[in-house]
Amino acid sequence: MFAKLLAVSALIAVASAIPREYPAGVHPAICPNYPYCDVETLARFTPGGQPIPEWERNPGILPVGPSEVPAAPRWPAGLNPALCPNYPYCW
Repeated sequence: MFAKLLAVSALIAVASAIPREYPAGVHPAICPNYPYCDVETLARFTPGGQPIPEWERNPGILPVGPSEVPAAPRWPAGLNPALCPNYPYCW
C-alpha cells in the first residue's frame, strides 16, 4: 500500500513539474488557465505581457486645430451694407 501511495505521489510531482507550453502571443501571466482564456483580456495585452494603453478622448491634451471661422457676410450687388446690416433680415 505504501509503495502505491509513493508511486502516485511521485507521478503527481513529475506531472506538475512539466512546464506548460503556451502558443505564440499568449503570455502565462495573462492567461494562467490556458486554453481557457478571455479573448478581451488577450486583446488588452501585447504578446510579451505588457498592457496596451487605453486611448481616451481628452480635449485637454489633444492638439487644437484651427476652428471653423464663419464666412464673412456678403451682400448682393446694389445693396448698401449700412442700410441693411442684418442681411437677409431687412425690414
